[in-house]
Amino acid sequence: MSSNVIKDLVKKAKDGDTAAFGALYTTVAADLYRFAVFQTGSSARAEDAVSEAVLLAFQKIRNLEKPQAFRSWMFSILLNCCRKELREKKAQLQTVLPEETDIPAAAVDLSENAALKQALLQLGADERELFLGAVLFGYNSKELAELTHSKPGTVRAKLFRTKEKLRSLLKE
Repeated sequence: MSSNVIKDLVKKAKDGDTAAFGALYTTVAADLYRFAVFQTGSSARAEDAVSEAVLLAFQKIRNLEKPQAFRSWMFSILLNCCRKELREKKAQLQTVLPEETDIPAAAVDLSENAALKQALLQLGADERELFLGAVLFGYNSKELAELTHSKPGTVRAKLFRTKEKLRSLLKE
């Protein structure tokens, strides 16, 4: 979807147009769910987190200053909802790649590699978030910086160190 269409939909959504917000949501729905599954380790918790994030986003769409940043803004809200979901369930902040889910093929391919799965589980939560955002969702350092509220240079450095750590873990 072009940035002009996104800007128009955001403007309409800010004016209370639920269909416009729905159209915006459909552009990120599959990625939101996939991200939430990896963060929470559970389809049920992922659905709860996505539902809460969508509701919050709809309520706060008027606060979105840059319409072109809708996607990263949405993921930022979802990340906070996932963290809240994990705290409320008193679960450890550990990503568990699910064995049985209906997530898209790209995520399934990632989870079928047992060595990679184990290596991902040994990363810290922040490292996993960056790696999954870059590799699974194709975010660049600027988008990841917006999502994590840091600088693109910092994100690139952290992502480099994370990839090196993964390489080392995979060699073992």
